[in-house]
Formats: sequence, structure tokens, C-alpha cells
Amino acid sequence: MAYDSAAIKLRSGDCHRNFPWTNISIQEPKFQSHFTTDAVLSMIRDGSYPSKFADFLRSQQGELEIGLNLSSIHGDGDYSCTLLFQKELTPSDVGKLNRLVIPKKFAVKQFPNVPDQNMKDDERQDEVQLEFYDRQMILWKFRYCYWKSSQSFVFTRGWNRFVKEKGLRANDTIAFYMYESRDKRQVGQSFLVIDVATKMEIDLGRNNECDAVKEDEELGDQNDTKGFKLFGVQID
Repeated sequence: MAYDSAAIKLRSGDCHRNFPWTNISIQEPKFQSHFTTDAVLSMIRDGSYPSKFADFLRSQQGELEIGLNLSSIHGDGDYSCTLLFQKELTPSDVGKLNRLVIPKKFAVKQFPNVPDQNMKDDERQDEVQLEFYDRQMILWKFRYCYWKSSQSFVFTRGWNRFVKEKGLRANDTIAFYMYESRDKRQVGQSFLVIDVATKMEIDLGRNNECDAVKEDEELGDQNDTKGFKLFGVQID
């Protein structure tokens, strides 16, 4: 989260993020516009950034009417975010089959159990509905089931609309997160989030990271070098 906040000020947020944008985090550029870069970085370092951002959110409460009462999701640390898994989309995931294959190891570990396939056909209900919010806090509902013929866990109904709305293509990446309230007394204060990153965004993020590493290496070389160069010869 500290990296994401710093990236907004240093790189206008146009780089790889650890967490998806939310209706709260999109307020950070406005909050940071009131401070210099040094001031923002100083707040991040000394740990005062979350509380000051929370104060800003409370002062803007009239502009932040969102569902689920999530005004503290990135403000005062009341919510924790866990990446469940991510997947690079295949051509068939975004093609005419209208389904997303969930890798078995993640389906079994992260999603509800699909009812026992050994039950009688008239007793078995082999699908459930999973609900996710995107970074705009729009709710998406997917039919989640097990295809015995291919032995695969899939999203079916609802997935095609998501693909079209988000303009997804092969080699784009989707990620699934769990947001949970740190206050265990708040029953039901957890929800799933689905986020997407296009191949172009991923490549841009990698290029930015490579540029940053290169800059750090160049600065490191400059700091480690003693003396000066004269006509191409290093003088210590």
C-alpha cells in the first residue's frame, strides 16, 4: 500500500500497483495534491499517511457515498487485502466458449466446494453463484460450476458480459482478492474483488520498473565512483 501511494505522487499512478483501485484510493491524488512530494514521502515513512488520509476522507464524506460502508478500506487500515490468485487469460477464456477455467489448485483452496459429483443426478446441485466487486465497486455475479467431462472448474453465466464490458483479450491478467475487516466483531464485513490488467498495462509496468532499476543502478555507480574522468580515463 505504501508503494502504491508513493507511486501516485512520483509517477502519477501510471505504473504497476499491488492493489486494485477502489472508490477510496482514487481519492489519493486529490489528497496528495495538497502536499509536496517530500511531504507525502515523509508521511509514508513515518506512518502518519493513513491517518491523515482518513481525516481527508472524513472531510470529503459528502463526496464519497459508496456501498458497503467502505470509507475506511484504505483510510485507517480497518481492512486487510489478500491476493487469492491471478491468472493470464487464454484465447479460450475470452473466446466463444463463454467460460473461464479456474485452475484446480486455486478452485479447491480459494472458492466454495462444488457439491459432491458422486451424488445422484436428481440430488446433485453442481453449481454455485460467486459475487465479486471490481475497482469501481460494481457487483459482478458468476455461475461457478464443475464440468465433469473436462474435469475443470469454470465460471459460465455472467463471464461473457464481464469480458465484453472490460474489453478483455488473451494475455490480459485477472486477479482475485479477499478484503476482510480487521475487527472480528463486524460480522459479514468481508468481500471478494476481481481486478483486471491488460497486457499493455502489464508491459508498461514492467518497463517502468526496469527503468527505475536502471536509474538506481546508475545512481549507485555514480555514488560508488570516487574521483573523476579526464579524457575518458578514470582519475582516482
